[in-house]
Amino acid sequence: MNMLKTMMAGAVGFAVGAGAMLMPGNQKMKRQAQRQMDKLMKMAKSW
Repeated sequence: MNMLKTMMAGAVGFAVGAGAMLMPGNQKMKRQAQRQMDKLMKMAKSW
């Protein structure tokens, strides 16, 4: 169950990150997406 939640979070984070990359000039959003991706990577490594 926890793995499923993490996968869902990963998919959402990836979608947000991809969206942020496609939006030029939105620096704040990009930074936020990057931070989210870093968090998800750490989470993924921890289990």
